[in-house]
Amino acid sequence: MSIRFSAEGPAFPETLVDALLAGEVVFLCGAGVSAPQLPGFGDLVQQCFDRLNLVQSGSELASSEAGRFEEVLGSLSRRIVNPRDMTRALVDLLQAPTPPDFTNHNTILRLSRDLDNHPLIVTTNFDTMLEKALHSADSVVNVQGLSFAGQDLPAPGSADFRGIIHLHGRIADDTIGLHQTPLVVTSADYGDAYMRSGWASRFLFDLCRCKTVVLVGYSAGDAPVRYFLNVLEADRERFPDLRPVYALDAIEARDAPDARWEALAVEPIGYEKTVDAVTGRRGHRALWDDLAQLAELVERPRSTRQAWASAILSQPYASMSPAELDKVCWMFNGKNDLSSIAITSIQDSAWIDFFLERKLWSDDQAPWILAAWLALDLQSRDRYLLGLKWMKKIGKSLATAVANRVDHVNGLHDLWTRAWRLLVSNSACTDRMEAELQIYSLQKRLGGTVILHSDLLAAVDIITPVLTLNGARAFLSNQESADAPEQIRDLIRPSFELRDSGGAAELVDALLTHSQPALIMKLATSRLQDLVASTVDCGALEADYDINDASVPSVEPHAQNEHHDGPMLLVKLIASLLPKIAATDPDTARHFVDEWRRVPGMLAVRLWLHGHRNAAIYTADEAIRGLNALSLTQFWQVKRELLLVMRERLAEASQMLVLELERRVLTEGEEFFARYTIDSGQTDWRGHARDSDVWLRLKMFEAAGVLSVAGAQELASILLRRDYLDRDVEERDFFRSYSSGVRTIIGDAQPIMAAASDQRLEIAQAVMQSFDIEKRMGWSAYCGDDPEGAFDTLKNAPLEEVNAPLWNDLIGALTFPPSTSVGTTSELIIRVFQRMEHAESGFLALVIERLATLYAFVPRQPSDDVSTCWQRLFAIAVEQDVELLENGERLYERAINSPAGRLAEALLSDIEAARQSFGSINENHLRAMVFAARAEGKQGAFARAIFVNSLAFVLSVANDEICTCLDAALGETTAAGHGLRAVLVNQRRTYISVSRVFSGHILRGLLEVDASNHENTAAAAKIVAPALAIIREDSDVEAWGITLTDIAHTLRNCSAALREGVVELLAQWISEIEGGPAEAWRTSVGPLLERVWPRERVVRESVLTRPFTNLVIKSGEAFPEALVQLLPYITQVQGRERIPALERSECPESFPGETLTLLWRLYGPGSTHNLYGIPKILDRLIATQPTIEFDRRLQSLHFRAERYD
Repeated sequence: MSIRFSAEGPAFPETLVDALLAGEVVFLCGAGVSAPQLPGFGDLVQQCFDRLNLVQSGSELASSEAGRFEEVLGSLSRRIVNPRDMTRALVDLLQAPTPPDFTNHNTILRLSRDLDNHPLIVTTNFDTMLEKALHSADSVVNVQGLSFAGQDLPAPGSADFRGIIHLHGRIADDTIGLHQTPLVVTSADYGDAYMRSGWASRFLFDLCRCKTVVLVGYSAGDAPVRYFLNVLEADRERFPDLRPVYALDAIEARDAPDARWEALAVEPIGYEKTVDAVTGRRGHRALWDDLAQLAELVERPRSTRQAWASAILSQPYASMSPAELDKVCWMFNGKNDLSSIAITSIQDSAWIDFFLERKLWSDDQAPWILAAWLALDLQSRDRYLLGLKWMKKIGKSLATAVANRVDHVNGLHDLWTRAWRLLVSNSACTDRMEAELQIYSLQKRLGGTVILHSDLLAAVDIITPVLTLNGARAFLSNQESADAPEQIRDLIRPSFELRDSGGAAELVDALLTHSQPALIMKLATSRLQDLVASTVDCGALEADYDINDASVPSVEPHAQNEHHDGPMLLVKLIASLLPKIAATDPDTARHFVDEWRRVPGMLAVRLWLHGHRNAAIYTADEAIRGLNALSLTQFWQVKRELLLVMRERLAEASQMLVLELERRVLTEGEEFFARYTIDSGQTDWRGHARDSDVWLRLKMFEAAGVLSVAGAQELASILLRRDYLDRDVEERDFFRSYSSGVRTIIGDAQPIMAAASDQRLEIAQAVMQSFDIEKRMGWSAYCGDDPEGAFDTLKNAPLEEVNAPLWNDLIGALTFPPSTSVGTTSELIIRVFQRMEHAESGFLALVIERLATLYAFVPRQPSDDVSTCWQRLFAIAVEQDVELLENGERLYERAINSPAGRLAEALLSDIEAARQSFGSINENHLRAMVFAARAEGKQGAFARAIFVNSLAFVLSVANDEICTCLDAALGETTAAGHGLRAVLVNQRRTYISVSRVFSGHILRGLLEVDASNHENTAAAAKIVAPALAIIREDSDVEAWGITLTDIAHTLRNCSAALREGVVELLAQWISEIEGGPAEAWRTSVGPLLERVWPRERVVRESVLTRPFTNLVIKSGEAFPEALVQLLPYITQVQGRERIPALERSECPESFPGETLTLLWRLYGPGSTHNLYGIPKILDRLIATQPTIEFDRRLQSLHFRAERYD
């Protein structure tokens, strides 16, 4: 991560900027700081010769051309009479111009200061421009006391370490009272300073131990750089506490590595030269302008960062560059002072997602910052939906912070007050682990001898569902977005869920064994009332709608209640307690049931009805009188509980009440179902539904033996109209939806099968609109049971949109028929395709997915031509999905489930069959392949994905035009191109023919692999297979189209995920290569890695530690050689990651010393691993080689390891 101020300027590393703010940076300044006012080293040497009227000798010219100017001056000093003439000439040439320009020097003085704001600069320049700049800026400063030169230097890290330090000496400056010191100019001077006496080397070494150093004004070949950094590189190996050294230098290309600095112990910070508007020459203005801005940040960090944050965060997140995002991360990560700026500046909520994802706010900060941001507009629909989303991630702490904000807002509309208070009262924020621990604790308490009232309260609370809020479902595309919601349901989509349904179920059993069932019933009834009140608050309970009603298939315990959440357990507790109480205290039981009647909602009505089934609580007359008192909606909407009361209590009730109830059944059905309106063109299903519900209620009268003559006549009339109802009542009839165990719901085909042939189409259309899922799936079940009858029903029906769902079900049933009906099915499939020949394209577009699947999956006879059916289907598949592919991820998986993809697969299958049967393929086959390869839109991309996945076969039959199409598609920079290359490299098999023709696309696709998954080894095989073949000389470069240089470049520039896949693949293959693992390492794997594996430190990744270690372990007898080669690439193990291969291997016994070396690298100082399992390996090492116990590394591992045995 870095901070950048301009496109051309340097990208300052975050660690450097932090060090600058902490006063931990020293600038080491070269001649470039004073350029062009004063000459650089090369110009200085030439001007010195000119002033002395001398010409450089041949050896001096050679040294000048090599940039070794100190050697030139050394030679000059030896061949002139008075070496002091040379020094005087140099001093004269380094006098400050009049007037001087201190712009660059002032910038350095602003940046390079210690924590106490004293200037702290080291320079190899002899001039006094820095002192002059300091004096010019502040004439009160004692410049003489802050300027040091030669060997009289303050010790780095000491209390007096400050000022302007001339490492190579300083010229005199009478204007500010500075005398001249000895100058380090010749090679002899350098040799003394850096080697023989070494005072300069020691100073710089100590400096790098206590300060971060930034080189400015140097080139990589400058003498100070060469002497200083070569010594420092050696010291870094011995002294790991040395601080970073950075070098600011101009580069030619931003993204190219800077080879000049790669050999030195320095991190280059590159910038581009820019053209000066006045002189027209390229210069370093970008560097100095950006350093000035950096100085502004260092001098005024708070105000500067506030301005940055405000400017950036007020913009849309999507418009930000990576550099700006880096800047935001740096400004907020671990810092607390810009929260208010973020709250007031952010308009685009994507910024907040960015902050949360990058964890730029601490767990304590995030809740109150988000609450403050939301509170800026509490009447915004968008902010409310964001609050819902963030509440699920953060939970209670955010709820508390938002509640505090809402409570202190005046004038908020009642609707919004209700919405926000619902959101913050959502106890679904409770952590699941917290609920599990609470349930475990309560189970133990309820099973003990001491049970407190608080324990019972907590247990009943746990089995009561909690409110969970989601945003209201998106509006349809032809509707306007409701920016101003009119009711609470425009904002939220509530649900009620248990915090832990599994553990909570056991609490119900424990509560049912308690000795005071009436007390528990009181608590449960109270929680039911609270639940219903919350349901009303969030708009989930209205006249005809109760969200909790559908969550409880049966009030009494029933198999249909399994796998249901919501109030299921609370209702189970209440229903199970009622008979216990009624057996001993009927009056109390009646009190509870009567109380439920006063609770709003259909679920409470069903509980009340369930209570009326109990003869100990209510007489039969009271029960039937209660049914007669139900409202129209309650009477016709409640199913199971109402029907059971009728069946169980009608026989004992008075005849007058029975007839009154029967009259309701016979007369109110039409009125109830008339409330539903039928859209134009929709089949009127209301008559079917009314007859079904009346039939079911009359069957209860019949079962109780009290059905009147009028009731019997109506029942008979219904059976004449609906012969599919001429059957006994089944258990499923008591439920609005019915699940048969864990099997997939099977549709009820009986109404369709029982219907007359001329009515079957109408009934099929009607059941497709049913609310009953069993009935709605009836046509699908009928197609499976009797596909021929289903075809007869549809064959003469118009091929219109209303019948498309029916055709889809039939085609689906024919695609995967039972094995016993293959012959019949084949004939039907032919008839289906014959019928579809008469369909318009618009209708075919509605069934194209099922038709394409049917065409692809059913057997076809080999043909030497392409069927017209295929051509038409493929054209329609493409035409009905003309949008371009916007997301290339998982392209092949999507392609094989798409119409064009399946048709492309069918085409390839037909081509192979034709080749097998006729020995060749028809030109029309090739034309069809071209047609598919050139197809546009999303479906065209899917077809090409199928071809690319079968590229070896395609190459064996394709002509140049097809290959050209695929080559162009694979080379696109679009999402489709990216997806096709992923398909290419993720093929399970690696084909030499494909590699030879499409090697460029393979290499490009490998560079795009960006995530760790099971496909990485397949992608890795695309370079591992050719690499091993070339190394082993099994085949040559021309055969694969990929060279070892290509492979090395790919490994250097690809993602860590692909490199991980390569090493994992080598670890798999090393045991399969001829000769065994050791021979494979020595002749194949080891030489391959030596040739192609990147050596740069930046690709020494922790994710490779496990696969590299596994590869070493699997190298068999070559373990020592493999370890030596791969040890530099293995990093320390952190956290809990284990390498079980080492524990299972025989390496500790075979190679104890090398195994210890590996353990030390994995788990040595700096590793945070708890060394679980390592003690056993150490014991094995000692058992094999007792003297190894004296090894300090083994002792250290023993001391740190945690033992559990």
